[in-house]
Parts: sequence; structure tokens; C-alpha cells
Amino acid sequence: MSDNYGLNRANILSSQIQYWKQQKVEIEAKKDLPPEKKQNLYHFITISREYGCGGYEIADALTGFLNEGRSLKPEWAAYDRSVLEKISEDMGMSKELADTLTSSSRKQVTSFFETTFASYPSQLSVYRRLSEAIRTLAANGRVIIVGRGGNVVTRDMPKGFNVRIVAPVEWKAERMAAINSIKKKDAEKLVVEKNAEREKFFMDRVKFDIASPYNYHLILNNQSYPTKDAARIIYEAFVSYTENHL
Repeated sequence: MSDNYGLNRANILSSQIQYWKQQKVEIEAKKDLPPEKKQNLYHFITISREYGCGGYEIADALTGFLNEGRSLKPEWAAYDRSVLEKISEDMGMSKELADTLTSSSRKQVTSFFETTFASYPSQLSVYRRLSEAIRTLAANGRVIIVGRGGNVVTRDMPKGFNVRIVAPVEWKAERMAAINSIKKKDAEKLVVEKNAEREKFFMDRVKFDIASPYNYHLILNNQSYPTKDAARIIYEAFVSYTENHL
């Protein structure tokens, strides 16, 4: 993936942060609103996927459907591992992002960690920083979080729409063999091991079953649909969900 990929995502995030800061000022200036109402009101989407399935490609296409024909400020944007980890590792960027939150939104973001990570070992500090970045993005809204346990760490936040991308092992192995230029047999072993590692991590650390269909609003078979069709299905399901859960 080219360097321009990360640069474009960073530029989009910078634009969103500037808008969110302005939005924060406007929300907090509304004296007639009770404190619990002084939160950003936009939805967010998480895309969880089995190892070997496409994630960001679908999310990128989904932003096209979400932004098409609308003058949104800010527009929807998709963030995957490369940008999420950059945010969590860059103290300046983390602080700038945190400064976009109203006091009510900040409480919503931090309350999760007071219970979930309170007694966990120090080696989880890296994942906690990543989780804080994810929850802050979700609190501001109009973001698509790809992977990194986005649905896990935002599970108590009411504006989320959670998607799971799955596919048969053989299909995922063929895809990963082509991407990594390895034998299909080795790719199949990699797919099985990586999925088992992910499931074990979240079950052991945060008591969350990422494989359970009940933890998602929509589950999509990656083998059955081209990228754009998959994105369209998610878009239509999301619109239907938000219209019925205002």
C-alpha cells in the first residue's frame, strides 16, 4: 500500500478534527441544554472481519454511498489499523483528538475503561490507548472503524452499527495466498491460527465473543459479493436501522 494511503487518511482526520472542535464549542455554548444532552449526535459504523476477509476496501466504498449527494460536515471517513495505531502512538495527535470531546462525551468515552481495563495487566496499555482513540472517534461520529476490536470497545455506545464480514476458510486462504504470495496450504493455516488468536484475545481480556452473530447488526459473506455490492448492502441496512432507531 502506498505512502499516499496513510497521508490521505491523516489529512481527512485532520479536517474532521477541526470540524469537531468547532462543533464542541457550539454544543457547549447552548446554555439551555442539560449536561447529558451536550454530546455529539452522529452515528458510527464498525466493521469486524475474519482474518483473510476484505475490510478497508468495503469501508472505503461504503463512505462513497454515505457521502454521495450530501453536503455533510464532516463527511464520513473510514479508518483502519494504520491510522488508528498512528493516533494511539502519537501523543500530540491523541491529545488533539481528545480535545474535540465535550465534557459529557468525554465521560462516555472514559467510563468504559474505569471498569473494563481497571484490573488488567500493564501489557494491555497499548490496546487501551488504541481503544481510547477508537471510542473518541466513535463519540464524534460519521466514522467507520475497521478492525482493531472497534465493536468490542464501543459496545456500550448507543449510536453504533456493527457489521461482521465472514467467508469460508478455503476462500480466505486463496485470497491470502494471492496477497502474500504463499502456498494455499500455508495460507489456510495462517487464516485458522489468526482467527483463533483474535477470538482468544477478546474472550480472555474483555470477555467478548467476537464470533457470536448476536454481537452484530449485520453479517455479510465476503465470498458472495463484490466490494461495491457488499458496501451497498451495508449502506442500505444502516439506513434502515437508523430510520427505525432514532
